[in-house]
Amino acid sequence: MPVGGYGPTPGPGKGYPGNLTLYVTVTCIVAAMGGLIFGYDIGISGGVTSMDSFLKKFFPNVYSKETADNSTNQYCKFNSQTLTMFTSSLYLAALISSIVASTVTRAFGRKLSMLFGGVLFCAGALINGFAQHVWMLILGRILLGFGIGFANQSVPLYLSEMAPYKSRGALNIGFQLSICIGILVANVLNYFFAKIKGGWGWRLSLGGAVVPALIITIGALVLPETPNSMIERGKAEEAKAKLKQIRGIDDVEEEFFDLVAASEESKKVEHPWANLLQKKYRPHLTMAIMIPCFQQLTGINVIMFYAPVLFKTIGFGSDASLMSAVITGIVNVAATLVSIYGVDKWGRRFLFLQGGTQMFICQVVVAACIASKFGIHGEPGDLPKWYAIVVVLFICIYVAGFAWSWGPLGWLVPSEIFPLEIRSAAQSINVSVNMIFTFIIAQIFLDMLCHLKFGLFLFFAFWVVVMTIFIFFFLPETKNIPIEEMNREPNMAGGFGPGQGTGKAYPGNLTLYVTVTCMVAAMGGLIFGYDIGISGGVTSMDSFLKKFFPAVYRKEQADSSTNQYCKFDSQTLTMFTSSLYLAALLSSIVASSVTRIFGRKLSMLFGGVLFLAGALINGLAQAVWMLILGRILLGFGIGFANQSVPLYLSEMAPYKYRGALNIGFQLSITIGILVANVLNYFFAKIKGGWGWRLSLGGAMVPALIITIGSLVLPETPNSLIERGKGEEAKSKLKQIRGVDDVDEEFSDLVAASEASKMVEHPWVNLLQKKYRPQLTMAILIPCFQQLTGINVIMFYAPVLFKTIGFGSDASLMSAVITGVVNVGATVVSIYGVDKWGRRFLFLQGGTQMLICQIVVAACIGAKFGIQGDPGNLPKWYAIVVVLFICIYVAGFAWSWGPLGWLVPSEIFPLEIRSAAQSINVSVNMIFTFIIAQIFLTMLCHLKFGLFIFFAFWVVIMTIFIFFFLPETKNIPIEEMVIIWKEHWFWSRYMVDVNYPGHGAVEMGNGRNGPKSV
Repeated sequence: MPVGGYGPTPGPGKGYPGNLTLYVTVTCIVAAMGGLIFGYDIGISGGVTSMDSFLKKFFPNVYSKETADNSTNQYCKFNSQTLTMFTSSLYLAALISSIVASTVTRAFGRKLSMLFGGVLFCAGALINGFAQHVWMLILGRILLGFGIGFANQSVPLYLSEMAPYKSRGALNIGFQLSICIGILVANVLNYFFAKIKGGWGWRLSLGGAVVPALIITIGALVLPETPNSMIERGKAEEAKAKLKQIRGIDDVEEEFFDLVAASEESKKVEHPWANLLQKKYRPHLTMAIMIPCFQQLTGINVIMFYAPVLFKTIGFGSDASLMSAVITGIVNVAATLVSIYGVDKWGRRFLFLQGGTQMFICQVVVAACIASKFGIHGEPGDLPKWYAIVVVLFICIYVAGFAWSWGPLGWLVPSEIFPLEIRSAAQSINVSVNMIFTFIIAQIFLDMLCHLKFGLFLFFAFWVVVMTIFIFFFLPETKNIPIEEMNREPNMAGGFGPGQGTGKAYPGNLTLYVTVTCMVAAMGGLIFGYDIGISGGVTSMDSFLKKFFPAVYRKEQADSSTNQYCKFDSQTLTMFTSSLYLAALLSSIVASSVTRIFGRKLSMLFGGVLFLAGALINGLAQAVWMLILGRILLGFGIGFANQSVPLYLSEMAPYKYRGALNIGFQLSITIGILVANVLNYFFAKIKGGWGWRLSLGGAMVPALIITIGSLVLPETPNSLIERGKGEEAKSKLKQIRGVDDVDEEFSDLVAASEASKMVEHPWVNLLQKKYRPQLTMAILIPCFQQLTGINVIMFYAPVLFKTIGFGSDASLMSAVITGVVNVGATVVSIYGVDKWGRRFLFLQGGTQMLICQIVVAACIGAKFGIQGDPGNLPKWYAIVVVLFICIYVAGFAWSWGPLGWLVPSEIFPLEIRSAAQSINVSVNMIFTFIIAQIFLTMLCHLKFGLFIFFAFWVVIMTIFIFFFLPETKNIPIEEMVIIWKEHWFWSRYMVDVNYPGHGAVEMGNGRNGPKSV
């Protein structure tokens, strides 16, 4: 396919029959809710850290610094190691749990991993909600991280395996949508909980994570297992029956045969982790590492985690900054909906490239706006309202660009590209990389804000350019490629238009059963989204800062003439956020084994439980160490959830609808973010300054959701076959496809399972040459997803809006608004991902984000200047900023947001799928951590240039998508190898590779590079 075009792209030959049944739609929607825990945590974390009561209790130094005279440097007033650990501990835990989730997902199915994710997240939410000390917060965060690790490892896989190949993008992006929703809800909750008198609203914010945790927990219990998982675990008949059910037809023989073939191949792999290093898995492994890495380097986590703090830093009041975070959460959700709509129409590559461009522009503009007002010294003066509006506008545009590109695609692509034999391990790598970078960013963000100032946005803009280039050159289009046929996709990175499938079209419908199943599983994204939204909201609550980060609070309270860039720069505050991602990184690696050995459900269960524990600790935190402990547990939960949920969705969804169903995970993330932003907004108003407890403890809700969901969800046929349950897998396949004719798909699943069994060490096999394309995507997509800068918006929306002149209440509301946009745009992605394809959404979202980043940088630079002195911000200025931020969020939400999860979850063969997904999550968490860790420092030193930094990376990632990401739309998940075989660049790694039901791959010379338009 020509690189330049974005018209309809023919599939690689296989086109399984079947429909996007109501069953599979509901299933993927439920499964995608696994993203709620991630989204809620993202939203809540930043929100509670902006609550004065929360800071006073756990981070008194930060609070003291925040409340200090405004003559102090505003860039650095939130710079606190303890506060940073509170956030970043989650990602370390998620990293660890995602590795465990790989084994659980593979051995026991996708459902169990989701269940674990929900239970762990629920436990973390409870601990956070009742936290009395920092150690309780950190313990809760660790459990949250464990839950996220399991959920993020299993949910994308589940969605990619359950969704019909033509709808896999949209269904998988449901995970990202859930993340966005989680962020939005967290932002909203932060906003209102911050208003609770008595300063205990943060407990509601943190404890509220129990809700999404329960959603994924219950969902995991009721969801069916994917046919891939069933076949993988020896339940072939059950898998075939389930395949018929989810496809809605009886003629599923071709797809079933491919699933069986994939399972047989998978059984040959005894050590998926070791096999991941094999040459044949090198493409998959590359994507599993680079995609989550780039996803975090987008800068989105900086926005989402620290939105309230960021807005507070740039001049918004505490309440205004939380509201701004809510606004970005709305944008995030809305843009993710756009991604769901277009991912299977325009393709993954298009969304990657467009989103990257959009983020880059917005980052540059925001950097300029902040620089013009704050300058080098971070002294904004009086910020006019119009100025704040402009900044929020471009941040929203940035968030939109991420939300329809790197946000969802960072989960979608890694979850769909790995063959069955390494799928769980690869997904764990995906989650681990995600958590590693999320942790790193969260850990160093406050330092970077303090030192880089407005240049922090330029830093991420640079990475957006890099990741866009990577996507352009190296990511083939996976749209319309059956997940077990992914290694045979002939349409390489060239085009980014709608793909028509591979020729192998498994029969089946998008049944109600599979729809509900994927919906429940996708809710695993809620924990991630809620954490993203809450984190930034609570850090903008004065009560939260006064309690845990008094130094930050004192600096924040300083005279507005001081440097606004650095007033939130605190190592402790950064650790509060970024610790989650290190934990998620570690847990995602563990989740790989759990996902592979015990199925996708168990990893989701672990994710929910760990996240629940982390939320509980955070909600009850009395000291910073409790906050960080809770964040670590949250990270463990996120690691498991992010490793398993995308895999679950990719394996459960009919190949034609895999994108849409998998994006349910991203939708859950965006919903989680939105809910977190809304909660932050209202909890911040609670008198007494305890609203941050509600924000942090509220993470128990999404944790319970994923925990309960993992208990009720069925295992994927892929996982069942992989674990020797062939008959059960065939029966389940019939059920989820809605037809009896699932023999072809079942055979492919079995073949993939057999190939998987030959891989003894998936992690080692990932390094094989034949997996290099998938590995590249699993690494770069999550990496680029973070480098879009969306996390900067979502995590720190209230803080960002507060920093650029909004009041505390306004900034929280702005976060709510971006959360709404996030959810809405993710819905667009769900609609279009299986129509327009992954590439289209990637490219469009990248372009949109780039533009918005540049505009926001210009706006901030014009008002704050180098000194960070904004003066008075007119209302129209603030409106403009918010508008462009919303546009940015929309660009992300229908491109990198959902596709960052969808694409990695659908491209890996079964034998390395869990390991590769763990790599995807790990890279994601690594870069999320890095960005969260250095964001505040970068804001302090780069000032408005921070948006330019991310804009640069949006350019890179858009170029990368254009050249290297093939369209996966309408490709059966176990047929995905075809896209690499015909890719102009990746085909060179697919020499003499045998694929289930296809014999040896004969590839071209690979010399025909991408054609220009």
